Amino acid sequence: MGYRFSLDRGVLRAELFGRETVEETKTFFRAIVSASRESRSPCILILIRSSKPVFQVERHGLIGYFRELAVTSSPRIALLGDSRDLRLSHEYVELIARQHGLNVRSFLDETAAYHWFKDRRQRQERRSQHERRSQEARRPLQERRAREERRTAQRRNSTAD
Repeated sequence: MGYRFSLDRGVLRAELFGRETVEETKTFFRAIVSASRESRSPCILILIRSSKPVFQVERHGLIGYFRELAVTSSPRIALLGDSRDLRLSHEYVELIARQHGLNVRSFLDETAAYHWFKDRRQRQERRSQHERRSQEARRPLQERRAREERRTAQRRNSTAD
């Protein structure tokens, strides 16, 4: 196993290659946390090559490293893998990380990841704005239903008397 870190256009690039075990993964993530604190980069690009995929992120405690990265300095973390299995693993990591409220995304290529880093608005913020708009559109419908239910209840009460 080997890894290296570099700063590229304000992004911390963390490259891992030849990883075999979960313990090696943990060693790599401890090194990323340390490098992230030093660089204070708001974005991390994690490139994994020639390595075995890891699917049990929560069971092995790896989600804690993502949480620590998000809290310390890097709210945006992009994942890239050089094989189909790694990409599937990264998509799963993205899903679990989002369930934990973390801004982790899996990408097919570096260009897409760098475009995401440059986009100042967060995808989650845009989703929540959209969700707010749809909730506002539903509010009159919900109010209408509540009024209808009150009227029905009043009719039942008046006929019961």
